Amino acid sequence: MKLFVKFICFFIAFGCVSDVKNEKSSDKYLSSNKSPFIAQLTELSDLDYPDNPDVMVRHKKYTTSVMESIQFIEGINSFDLVIHPTNKDDDTVFLNAIHLMEFMPTVPEYAKDNSYMSLISIVNQEWNRNQVKWVGTNLDAVFSGAVVNGESITRVDIARNCLESYLWELFFYAEEDGKDKVFYHGWFNFPKNLYKELFERRNTQDFKNYREYLEHWKTPPSKVLDLNKIRTIQEKWDVTFITESLNDSMYPIRGERKKKEIEIIYPKTYTKIADFQTDSARFATFSSPGFYNRREPRKTQLGRFKILKKVERCLSENRGEVLDELHFVFERENGEQTQFIFGGLKLDSLPKLSVTEANSGNQYSMGIGNHPFYEDVVAHESQSSRSNPYFGVLLDEEGKWLDSHEIGIDGPLLHLSEDGETLHVWLLSFERHALVGHYFLPYKPKF
Repeated sequence: MKLFVKFICFFIAFGCVSDVKNEKSSDKYLSSNKSPFIAQLTELSDLDYPDNPDVMVRHKKYTTSVMESIQFIEGINSFDLVIHPTNKDDDTVFLNAIHLMEFMPTVPEYAKDNSYMSLISIVNQEWNRNQVKWVGTNLDAVFSGAVVNGESITRVDIARNCLESYLWELFFYAEEDGKDKVFYHGWFNFPKNLYKELFERRNTQDFKNYREYLEHWKTPPSKVLDLNKIRTIQEKWDVTFITESLNDSMYPIRGERKKKEIEIIYPKTYTKIADFQTDSARFATFSSPGFYNRREPRKTQLGRFKILKKVERCLSENRGEVLDELHFVFERENGEQTQFIFGGLKLDSLPKLSVTEANSGNQYSMGIGNHPFYEDVVAHESQSSRSNPYFGVLLDEEGKWLDSHEIGIDGPLLHLSEDGETLHVWLLSFERHALVGHYFLPYKPKF
């Protein structure tokens, strides 16, 4: 199998599909008034994907599980997904009433009046992963029980990955050694016509206005991003004097950071976070159709975060809601400054964790109105990107937007201390391979 797999997407009526794998293909799909969209599923072998970080945590049947295609059948405000097996002894998998619209990159309602803000919203939502899981009672509510490769499915994930519009992924989990482990991982091209239709319904805008950015990863121009268009600062405090850096210590190498150690190319050895704060830092890039690739080292500009110059804590209002916001100003050794601003958050709702548990903190991506990288379906559908007040941006000294992917960070990781008295702010590297900054300050709802 070639490393870069060519995916095939096509539009076909269900009545023309001759190879129905078992009798679970319900008559309601045969009689549907709307023809379904179908995409081929493809798997990557260990030879295709030598830098797969899931090798140490995956199910023993990962490399032997295959599926044929995924089908999208529109209902009322949702879609039924039918996942056809390759092997005749495997079950067809049904996921019912899936709200695909919430996966679509979306201009938040509060940003629609500003064309540049709208562009940055759309681009950063597409350029950041959104992986949603169905497990437990949430899976039971949409799932027709299925056995694939001799394993009973305990969890299903769908991901719109962080590359061009149509590159998506599908995961099945099964229990092994008392844990849910991924035993199937498939890549597919989301049907283009369906994507464009859903995008235009979601945003009431023509897809062609954003096509170059979403299909070809065109970088938006660097213009002034006026955050006052989306929120109003009510109070602000300079908290530089009570903010401390822990960059001379190492982050906990656990969880996602543990399995992604193999994706760190430079520094080759590191004993503290500050070792990453250099433009020489390199990570495995994320290549099409969606896998980590050390053969294409990703350049960074992490030297921008060498010196912490200023920190401000704010209370801001967004559509009647008062929320928390933080402003960090960093400086290179040559004096060039970079602003890191994120807000639209309720900090008192953050998890309370020790520093060794930091990898379980809340991870936020860069952008406006974004979903998190990973979330369960309840969280996914309860906080719509139409109204989500969260934002995270990098700006230069003049307030012009900077591409966080080019600079080499994915966003903040946040948690409170175990006693709730201290706020910890960590910087997630490109693709969250490492933590490249750690700062903490006393936390109180108000100063």
